[in-house]
Amino acid sequence: MLLNPEQLEGLRANPELLPGAVEEFLRLESPVNTGTMRCTEEEVTIGGTTIPAGEVVLLGIGSANRDPDRFERPDELDLDRATRGSLAFGHGIHYCLGAVLGRIEGEIAFRVLLDRFPALALAVEPGELRWHNSILLRGLTSLPVGTDG
Repeated sequence: MLLNPEQLEGLRANPELLPGAVEEFLRLESPVNTGTMRCTEEEVTIGGTTIPAGEVVLLGIGSANRDPDRFERPDELDLDRATRGSLAFGHGIHYCLGAVLGRIEGEIAFRVLLDRFPALALAVEPGELRWHNSILLRGLTSLPVGTDG
């Protein structure tokens, strides 16, 4: 959000966009990198690649959430995007039980940030942001912010 000032201002002007914005944030920067490991029970071909039986398979959630066959301009933040269908909270029997609560908390947190800090801005260049080095989870080690002006 802080890297896209025009969309940030649009969100401030139209807070009713928050539920969709939270979905788009989750799609673009999912807090989980990979799904849980699976083992193929039989040979399977996916996207032209054959995976033999007995192989360990990991789903790259970040890659799936940026699939250009599913999302137009997948690497761009688009608060008007119909984001339903991302895998940010998993899928099927492994769907996160706390997904609804997580979405509500996200909406509340962003609403409070927008209301309390109208000039919120990154305090460092985007290239200086550091991410946790983890295969499973994704997140910043810190988010230096300040007020612009």
